Amino acid sequence: MCRCRPSPEANLTSLVAKAGAGGRAGRLMDSPRALDVLPLLQERLAELPGARDRRGGPVLFFPATPRRERAKPEDYRRLLQYLLSIPCEEQRELGFAVVIDMRGSTWSTVKPILKVLQEHCNALIHVAYIIKPDNFWQKQRTSLASHKYKFETCLIGLDALPKSIDTSQLTLDLDGSLIYDHAHWIEMRLALEDFLWQAADLLDRLDDLQEDLSRGDLADDLAGAKAALDLHNEMKKKILKAPVEEVDLVGQRLLQRLSGEGGPSGYDSGYSGRDSEASSGTTNPDLQACVPDILQHLEAGRTAQQQLLSLWAHKKARLDQCFQLRLFEQDCDKMLDWICRNREVFLSNYVEIGHSYQLAQQLQEEHNHFTANSMNAFININRVLGAASRLLETGHYAANRIRHVAGRLERAWKEFAAGLDERNAVLSLSVMFHHKAEQLHAIYVESTPAWSQACEVGNAPSDISELEAAIHSHQSLYEAMCQAYTEVTTQFDFRHIRIVSERAFCEDVGGILLNYFRFMSPTRVY
Repeated sequence: MCRCRPSPEANLTSLVAKAGAGGRAGRLMDSPRALDVLPLLQERLAELPGARDRRGGPVLFFPATPRRERAKPEDYRRLLQYLLSIPCEEQRELGFAVVIDMRGSTWSTVKPILKVLQEHCNALIHVAYIIKPDNFWQKQRTSLASHKYKFETCLIGLDALPKSIDTSQLTLDLDGSLIYDHAHWIEMRLALEDFLWQAADLLDRLDDLQEDLSRGDLADDLAGAKAALDLHNEMKKKILKAPVEEVDLVGQRLLQRLSGEGGPSGYDSGYSGRDSEASSGTTNPDLQACVPDILQHLEAGRTAQQQLLSLWAHKKARLDQCFQLRLFEQDCDKMLDWICRNREVFLSNYVEIGHSYQLAQQLQEEHNHFTANSMNAFININRVLGAASRLLETGHYAANRIRHVAGRLERAWKEFAAGLDERNAVLSLSVMFHHKAEQLHAIYVESTPAWSQACEVGNAPSDISELEAAIHSHQSLYEAMCQAYTEVTTQFDFRHIRIVSERAFCEDVGGILLNYFRFMSPTRVY
C-alpha cells in the first residue's frame, strides 16, 4: 500500500474523509476493536499471526487449547468478526486458510467453530485444514462430518500441512518457524487501534472547529463585532490546544515499535530480523499494512491544524475588517448626529442679523465662536474620512458601503460648512452696514442744520465770478451728501440680507438720505 500525501489545498473535510472514512483506516474504525473482544483474545481461541498460505491468502489459526470446551458459538462469532476484518481488502478477497488444531480435543469442540464459519463468514473462507486428532475413532467421525460445509475442508496430518502452508508461515506449535508472541500481538493491536481512534477523534474535533470557522455571519453592530473577535480568539486557543503533538508522539512511538527500533528516529520500513518479541511486529504483514494509515493520520492531523490556523487567520482579518467597519459607521453616526443637532441650533437664530451695530457685532462674535467649535468637529470628521480612505486602500470587503457612508458624511459637512460661511458673510455685511449707518446718522445729525442753511435760496449774486463760486460751493455740498449716501448703499450688498424687515430698515435709511439729496439737487439753484 503506497502512501498518499494530502494536497495542501485540500480542506479539512477531505482530510477527514481520506484519513478516517476511506480505505483501510475507515474500515478499522467501523469494525470491532480489540478492546471489545479482549477477554476472548486473551483466551487464545484463535490467532492471526500474519501468516500467508502458498496462494498468498491470510491464515487463521485455531490452536489446541482446553479453553475451547467452554467457548460458545457467540464467542466465536464475535472473535471471528474482529479477526477477519484485520487483513487488507486484497488479502481478504483471496480467502482465508483456516487451520484448526484438533489434537488433544474432540470433534464436539471443533464442530462449533466450523458451524460459525459456515453460517457467518463462509464467503471469506477458502479452505479449512483440520489437523488429525490422535484418536483413530475420532478421525472416522471427523471424516464423516466434513462434507456438510460449503467451503473446502481437509483433514490432514501435521506433517502434510507444509504442502499448503510453508513452514516459515507456521507457528512453533505446528512445527513451523514463524515467531509469534500472542500477548505482544494483542498489545500492538490495542496500541494501533487506540492511536487510530485518537487520530480519528482529533480529526473530528478539528473538523468541528473548521465548521465553526466556516460560518460567514458578521455582526451588525460594534458590540457584536467585538464579541465575535473575542470568540474568535478563544477559537485559536482551542485549535492550539488540540492534542496534535500528543497524537503525533503516540504515532511516532508506534511506528518505532513496528519497525523494531526504540530510538527517536522515524519509521524504518526495513525489517530488523531479530528473534525477539518485536520481530513478530516487524514481520507481521497485517501490522505493517497499517503503517501507511498511521503516516496518513499523522500528516492529516498536522495539515489539518495548519489549515485551521490559516483559516483562522483569514477569518480574523475579515472580523477585524468588520470591527473597523462598525467602528467607522459608529463614528460617522456620531458626526452626523452632531451636525444634525448643531444645524438645529444654528438655524434657530439664522435669520437674526441685529438691529444695531452692537447687536450685529455680538451676533458675529457668537457665530465666530460657534464656527471655531465646529472646526474642532471638522478635525474629527477629517479623521473619520481618513479612516475610510485607509479601509478602502486595504481592499475592504464592504468598500461600497464605506464609500456611501463616507460620502454622506462629507456632503453633510459641506452643506453645514457652506451655511456657516454664508451666515458669516451676512453678519459681516450687517456689522458693516450698521457701522456705516450709525456713522452717517451721526453726520446727518451734525450736518443737517448746516446743510439746511446752505440750501436756503437767497439773492443770487450779480457778479458772474461770484455766481460761479456759489454754484461750485453748492455742487460740492451735493457731492458730499452723495458720497455719504453712496458709502451706505454701495458698500453693503442688500441681496445678502434675507429678512425683509432688515432690508426695509436699510432701505428706509437710504430713503431718508435720498430725500435730502433730492432736496439738495443743484437744479433748485436755478
